Amino acid sequence: MNRFRCLGFALAGSLLCALTASAQQDELKAILRKSIDAHGGEKLMAKYHSGTSKFKGTLKILNMDAEITGETSFQKPDKLRNAMTINIMNKAIDIVQVFDGKSFWVSTMGTTQEIKDEKVVKEVRESLQAEGGGNFVDMLKGNGYELNAFGEAKVKGKDAIGIRVSKKGQRDVTYFFDKKTHLVVKIEQRAFDAMSAQEYTQEKFISEYQVKDGLKVAKRVEILKDGEAFMDLQILEVNVVEQLDKTLFQKP
Repeated sequence: MNRFRCLGFALAGSLLCALTASAQQDELKAILRKSIDAHGGEKLMAKYHSGTSKFKGTLKILNMDAEITGETSFQKPDKLRNAMTINIMNKAIDIVQVFDGKSFWVSTMGTTQEIKDEKVVKEVRESLQAEGGGNFVDMLKGNGYELNAFGEAKVKGKDAIGIRVSKKGQRDVTYFFDKKTHLVVKIEQRAFDAMSAQEYTQEKFISEYQVKDGLKVAKRVEILKDGEAFMDLQILEVNVVEQLDKTLFQKP
């Protein structure tokens, strides 16, 4: 009799755990739904797969402060072009970075080199996957993603709630959502620094938003590396489109 009673307790415990886990997943998916709506809705997110943005700001490099201006072009899920000018020690350095989903090139002052270090290439790919919540719809539907509650937090004085997202073969990414507006206010993940060949914790804060063609997109972005200021950008101009010219993502 005791054996059957223990079995009954075990089954009840397993059922309770399953129900609790299911309820938590429902709560996390509800947060994602609200965030999708807040950023413009599933329909617009599905329509606009590409965009460009012009920016200016400051950058910490080699323990020095530098000014940076440039333009970023992206196409989901894995294409990127950064064309930027870094002004440091009264010298302007032009840099173009292009990732076509497989190959990564860097052109500095007109000299182009393909980066074949797999750690660096993987870092570019994973950074694209974490950007801006463009794949929240995929996360909502499953598609290989696992959601875990991170808990409540204060982000730049705002009450936020975090969701840690996992997917096989990728680093975990934690998104923090403003509890009032449901917009993303912070993205945190481990990242790889090619210069030091070391991993670090990257915190990306989106402190301001702007509306473009019905979508809410970042207006100001601050990035910390291991808690230290690294980059502070103002997004000056944004364009969202269904698709960009594929020649943008060819070798520079």
